[in-house]
Amino acid sequence: MGSEISSAWTAMVTATSAINGPSSVSCKIKGSLVFTVFLSQAVIPQTKGTADIPANSVAGRMVGTFDVELSTPTMRMTGNGGAGWILGGIYDPATETISIAIRSSGAEAKGLHTPLGDAEDDGAPIAQPFSTAFNWGWQPPVSSWGAVMPWIDDASTILDLIKAPTVPVIPSEREVDLAVILSLPQTGLKEFQHLSIDLKNPEPQSITQTFEDEAGLGTRTTTWTLALIPSFNIERDDRGSDGRHSFVSTDSIGLRLAIPGVTVPESDWAMLATWRVKGMGPFSGSGVPDQMPDSMTFAFNPSPGARPTAGSTVRNRPLQYTVSAAFEGIEHFFILVQDDVDLLRQEYIDHGETVIPSRGDCVAHPVDGSFNAGNYDLIIDGGMRAAFDKVGLEFGKESRGTLRVVSGFRSPQRNKASGDSHPGNPHVYGRALDLAPDPTSADALNALYQACVRAGYHTVCEATPGNAVPPGSADAKHVHVYW
Repeated sequence: MGSEISSAWTAMVTATSAINGPSSVSCKIKGSLVFTVFLSQAVIPQTKGTADIPANSVAGRMVGTFDVELSTPTMRMTGNGGAGWILGGIYDPATETISIAIRSSGAEAKGLHTPLGDAEDDGAPIAQPFSTAFNWGWQPPVSSWGAVMPWIDDASTILDLIKAPTVPVIPSEREVDLAVILSLPQTGLKEFQHLSIDLKNPEPQSITQTFEDEAGLGTRTTTWTLALIPSFNIERDDRGSDGRHSFVSTDSIGLRLAIPGVTVPESDWAMLATWRVKGMGPFSGSGVPDQMPDSMTFAFNPSPGARPTAGSTVRNRPLQYTVSAAFEGIEHFFILVQDDVDLLRQEYIDHGETVIPSRGDCVAHPVDGSFNAGNYDLIIDGGMRAAFDKVGLEFGKESRGTLRVVSGFRSPQRNKASGDSHPGNPHVYGRALDLAPDPTSADALNALYQACVRAGYHTVCEATPGNAVPPGSADAKHVHVYW
């Protein structure tokens, strides 16, 4: 579970509930349940103080619609309505299951009410429309002298026999559904049996509960069926030895599906995902393979189209891919975009260089027109500063001028634009400097050339990058040293 704090889930819920006895009630419920499993302790800011939610707690809400049919010796009611519920419970990390109790938070219904029993005439009973609001599972009202009012013919009293769990209210500034966490909801004098749900199981799970009313009026049987839908993550699964991800066209990109709180490889979710990858923007091409069904992991190799290699003084466009994983009708996306480090490294691949720098080889350095000629605020430094200092020391022995760097590191695209584009050029590895004296003169250039030779470097006079001229030539503009 790593550092995950919580895991969000939804569930499609159906339930049937029936009471058998002198009075009978049957209900059919359809609803959508949203709940959170708190894998670590969470602090919820409130108007006054804070509410700490303990680790391994569960809290949520459900809304739904229901059909109801109710009968007593004196009347019959049929109708439908909408209702809300809250739930609280606990999560067992050892088994990756949750145990929850569900409580009604109110409902509204409408339908037809038909009187039954003895009638003074032989006419058929006349059905009357009704509309009512009630609290399913709450206690019936108490009269001013303390007697419980039976409401024998009222739907709320009959539905109360179903005895959805009531929950002790903990004095707190917390919302009521947070207050029920780790409480033991009660049905009358009996502990309500929690619904146990296996988070590793994507198949609909059914739980049947039976309660006998304490007054002996009937037996309630309720069957809950829940089809879970987790929120899941797509994660890179191919970190290098330095703990970082690499993303260039020669890499195999590995991803995996993760459900916080669930060991996916050991669950039934593992074989349900379908993966797809699609290139975005120019030069990205596609992935190989571009899709894979029935796996919790997915790996593909970028297959870019023709990459730009004509040389440029600006950075290239990055490789970009959209990877999606879908199961149970839900699709999540993971966007892969090269950062500047990998975009610089990609230039070496595009230009066919035999040595590709690692991410750790790329060092932050602003484009300054000297040690970094561009195209990124990054360089590969093969000892440029040390070489500059060493040559400067030799140059200072016989000249009072200063030394400046005309060009140091150049990315492959920048190097190609300079006209000095032979493979393995030391400039693209930070192992070369173009130096010039200031002020510039033929004598100063010759002195610089001799200083570079004494410093032990390969030394060439150049008119332009890659265009060598003899030492002392009037066309010489700088001295190129490499190592």
